[in-house]
Amino acid sequence: MTVSSSSRPLLLSCEGVSHQFGARPLFKGLSFGLFQGDRVGLIGPNGSGKSTLLRILAGRLEPDHGQLSLKKGVRVGYVEQDTRFPAESTAEEVVIQALAGEPLEEYEKEARAARTLGRLGFRDRSERELPVGALSGGWKKRLAIACEVAREPDLLLLDEPTNHLDLEGILELEELLVEAAQAFVVVSHDRYFLENVSRRMLELDRVYPEGILSVDGTYSDLLVKRDEVLKNQKDYEEALANRARIEVDWLRRGPKARTTKSKARIDRANDLLGELADVRGRAAGPRAGIDFKASGRGTKRLLEATGLAKAFDGRTIFAGVDLLLGPGSRLGLLGLNGSGKTTLLSLLDGTLLPDSGEIERAPFLKILRFEQGRETLDKRLTLRRALAPDSD
Repeated sequence: MTVSSSSRPLLLSCEGVSHQFGARPLFKGLSFGLFQGDRVGLIGPNGSGKSTLLRILAGRLEPDHGQLSLKKGVRVGYVEQDTRFPAESTAEEVVIQALAGEPLEEYEKEARAARTLGRLGFRDRSERELPVGALSGGWKKRLAIACEVAREPDLLLLDEPTNHLDLEGILELEELLVEAAQAFVVVSHDRYFLENVSRRMLELDRVYPEGILSVDGTYSDLLVKRDEVLKNQKDYEEALANRARIEVDWLRRGPKARTTKSKARIDRANDLLGELADVRGRAAGPRAGIDFKASGRGTKRLLEATGLAKAFDGRTIFAGVDLLLGPGSRLGLLGLNGSGKTTLLSLLDGTLLPDSGEIERAPFLKILRFEQGRETLDKRLTLRRALAPDSD
């Protein structure tokens, strides 16, 4: 059962919030509120500004226009997509440092850090004392979440928290959010995760007149409401188009704008055409994305790995791995955090060499890799320049 937002205290409100990136507006005139007990999932097309909006809600970025109002005394926590920690610090030290501004005794900070880390998979003292530099991407993500949850915020904002998490980590996060978080907003592409944790959905998309669609319910409820809203908008667009055709035919007959009545109708016709253009512009708004397609090469074997093994610091990560990839292959790689998934990818693309085993690649095979931390992307480039082919 979903409790009406109007019956709960307001924590944070947005009024007419707008922001743009360069000359392109991300969103415009957004107005909505976040309430005590809200369990909100925030979705939208790539490039719609979800992460930007979350940063604005967290107070990390000022909007170009509009106003945010935070209820006095409300504490906000924010887990961004990529968090950096000192490599030499232990997981426990990192969480204790996150509690530096809290009115707690040192032993209370240590106890809270241990308790929170335990809920996110760091159950043994030996695991909590691991240096951050030795942690995989998934365990670093758990650590980032632990730092904010330990502060016990009234409103927790999470940007793609399931990225790099294994199935066990996602289930632990679901349980933590449902039980521990007083209110949260989570940006995620994981529809199953959203279905399990969210009881209110926000979709950020310029296709909607207000720029955002709010639905009290689950992700599934949003899908139903979205179809209804878009159908109504399509019907409205068709009705506008029919009225516009009548007005255009009248304008083509060259009415003489000598009477008050003629002037008023010309104004109404122009307003109607402007509204139709606006509706069509929203419906045809750009949706940024990347289309990944399988290789079209004719060879039957693109990459073959035999008996791969790799160890770090005397610990065997994996051994005896065989792998064959051909044209059209679509392989999903699963495993616990720290089991060596990223290491295996590094072997396949040639970044690392195996301790034993062989890898044969087809002649002229081109391998593209999208890394966890986007290390190879030049952050100084614009999106257009970064996606442009080499000019050399």
